[in-house]
Amino acid sequence: MSNKKVWLLPLLLFIAVLIILAMLRLAVWQLDRADQKQSILDRHITLSQQAPIDLAELDKDLDRNLDKELGELKQSQQFLPVVARGRYLQSKTLYLDNQVFKQKVGYQVFTPMVLEQTGRIVLVARGWVSAGASRDILPEISTPKGLQILEGRLNLPAAPPPLWNDSYSVSKGAVWQYLDMDELAAQFEGDLHSLVLELRPDFEGDTELLRDWNQINDHWVAKHKAYAFQWFSMAFVFFIACVILLLRRPKRIKQYESN
Repeated sequence: MSNKKVWLLPLLLFIAVLIILAMLRLAVWQLDRADQKQSILDRHITLSQQAPIDLAELDKDLDRNLDKELGELKQSQQFLPVVARGRYLQSKTLYLDNQVFKQKVGYQVFTPMVLEQTGRIVLVARGWVSAGASRDILPEISTPKGLQILEGRLNLPAAPPPLWNDSYSVSKGAVWQYLDMDELAAQFEGDLHSLVLELRPDFEGDTELLRDWNQINDHWVAKHKAYAFQWFSMAFVFFIACVILLLRRPKRIKQYESN
């Protein structure tokens, strides 16, 4: 047997081991990501089951924790039940486009509210309305006047649509493609909450609008676990293939020597 064949087998085995270890490392990483997502999901579910707290108290907590990252504050308050007292900015009502409710296309109606105690502005997701026969005419929505006491939960604002290009205009009049909170804060000329307030589905006001909360779920938990299973499976199949090749190799050597 030549010297080349002597060192070729150990090299191939070394490469095979590296490949298997890499697959196993990716599988473990996917499981770690699933655990992280599950931890966040469990925290959100726990938050959603708490008794409603006054949104003004969250404002005070925000003032006390200005050194925290905005993302951390959002995560700690998302899905938290709250009570808000304030007055709507009626002229600032906006319509979030392309919102589907029970297989019908329409708008999600948002109206900013100035909180009574702090003066901050929170964007209230009041509910869904059908687009109607013509997209050129917005549905007329009446906005309550005077002091309002609302109950709901905090949630993240609508993100840009898939494949969104910044060259597009985010809004056209009162119709918005997604909620650009920086631009909205400039329009409202006030201190805008980074999260929106979703009214409870059984809220007695705004009876002309339809509401249904999305379930608190993270599909990425299952996806990360599925990816981990795929990597474990690939590592196992690759290992079996390597073992089969190693077992067949002595037979080939004997055949080669006999010839």
